[in-house]
Amino acid sequence: MEPLDAILHADDVVAVLGRDVSVRLLDVSNSGCLLQSERRLLEGTTGTLRLSYDGSEYVDDVRVMRCQAPASGDGWFRLGAEFLWTSHPDERSLRRLVASLQPAAVSAVRLETDQAL
Repeated sequence: MEPLDAILHADDVVAVLGRDVSVRLLDVSNSGCLLQSERRLLEGTTGTLRLSYDGSEYVDDVRVMRCQAPASGDGWFRLGAEFLWTSHPDERSLRRLVASLQPAAVSAVRLETDQAL
C-alpha cells in the first residue's frame, strides 16, 4: 500500500481546518477578555488569540463562553472568552501583559479557531 493510501484509509486520522477571525479587544483581565467580532462564534469554540502590542505578538488559547447578538444594529457580536490553561504562560502570554496593557498601543488582534463558519 502506498504511504498516502495508508494515511487516507487509517481509522485514527484527525484533521483540523483553521480560520482567522478578526476581533476587537474591548477589555482584558487575568482570567479572560471581552471581544467584538463581525462573525458569530458558538459558545464553547476554542481558538488562539493573537495580539500585536508595541511591536511584539502575544498569544493565549481561549474558549468563547458567551456570544451576544449585535446591539442596536451595530453589526458586532460581543464575545466573552476565558483563557485556557493549555500551557504555562510565558513571556509572550497575553495574561502576562494584562498589567501593563494600554489599549491605544494595540495594533492587531485576531482569533484563530477551528469552527466552521
